[in-house]
Amino acid sequence: MPRPVTLFTGQWADLPIVELLPKVKEMGYDGVELACWGDHFDVQAALNDDSYIANHWELLKKNDLACY
Repeated sequence: MPRPVTLFTGQWADLPIVELLPKVKEMGYDGVELACWGDHFDVQAALNDDSYIANHWELLKKNDLACY
């Protein structure tokens, strides 16, 4: 089983996640490791909003990416 090639999004925190994910796929990555800064992943929002994580998974799925 081949290992997925992923990108840590921290270096790209200046780009909104909705702009970054299509670029990540275009660069040939299989998935991302989301940074907890910028708008990539907000831990407090994930804890307080039931739809937050589902929305992120949907965005990843839309761009044919996984999260590791």
